[in-house]
Amino acid sequence: MRRAIKKEVNLNKLKTGCSPCINEAKIMEQKISNRKISDIKIEEIKTIVSSMFEKKN
Repeated sequence: MRRAIKKEVNLNKLKTGCSPCINEAKIMEQKISNRKISDIKIEEIKTIVSSMFEKKN
């Protein structure tokens, strides 16, 4: 049996992503709603990021 050579994939250079990642990105875009990052308060950023890791049913 031959071993497959593992290929390193740079996720930053992918043109498409998996559907859960794309969905989360869309949700974050809606929460940010075309504001500059400098205009968003730190507490709001913490809330947005922590919402990504909440367990969904």
